[in-house]
Amino acid sequence: MISMWLAHGVQKVITATDVGRLVVTRKILAVLPSVNPGNAISTNVFDSQTDRVYVFKLAGRRGRYLKPVLQSRGWKRFVNDRGIAVGDIVCFWEEENPTYQTHYRIALFKPHLFPGHPDLHGV
Repeated sequence: MISMWLAHGVQKVITATDVGRLVVTRKILAVLPSVNPGNAISTNVFDSQTDRVYVFKLAGRRGRYLKPVLQSRGWKRFVNDRGIAVGDIVCFWEEENPTYQTHYRIALFKPHLFPGHPDLHGV
């Protein structure tokens, strides 16, 4: 299962800053809906491991650099529910579904629980 999610998604290793608000990389931004500078958009993200839905707010600041972040009660709830810590890996991807249109999904990996797993090295 880990291999499948990593193959279809964009990964990020969690930093201390990300625990409070996820700094969104360009690769992750390419998977999520577009964000307009100065405006936050709410996005439903499905946790593929727990089948829970979280509402993440994607915001980008005005100016030369967008610097998008996920900051909301939804992100903090996800962090708390899943016990996210520095060094964990989140994986984002989108799925097309004829009934529900586009789904945004997330999965969490804790590398210390999978020592030596070949798919978790070099992320």
